[in-house]
Amino acid sequence: MINKHTTRHRTGPRQGFALLLVLIVIVLTSMLLVGIGNGLTTQFAAYRNTADYDHAQYLAGAGVHHAAAMLEEDATWRGTLSNIELPPGSGNRYTVTAVDGDPGKVLVTSKGDAGSVTRRLECVISTSG
Repeated sequence: MINKHTTRHRTGPRQGFALLLVLIVIVLTSMLLVGIGNGLTTQFAAYRNTADYDHAQYLAGAGVHHAAAMLEEDATWRGTLSNIELPPGSGNRYTVTAVDGDPGKVLVTSKGDAGSVTRRLECVISTSG
């Protein structure tokens, strides 16, 4: 007589193998996701720094152009334009100063601030000629 309903119960070292396998898969997946997250965070920070660096450079250039426009309007103008926000409401600013240089020349110094980056430009504008 053959018993068709015989069930086998395994005991010994294979007990809990599936649970161990699932835990290993979870740990590996978690490590992969953390690595991807760290990589994205680093890339975003690098992008942000590059964007702020470029924006500060453009703001400093805008300050130089602003001073040139002031000098074109009035060749005797000397002074400082402080904390000009561009675009308005952005928190990004430039400050520009124009002082006498050599005869017929004006030394223009402009500083652009964007995020945590500051860029400075200096140029000489000729008022004669």
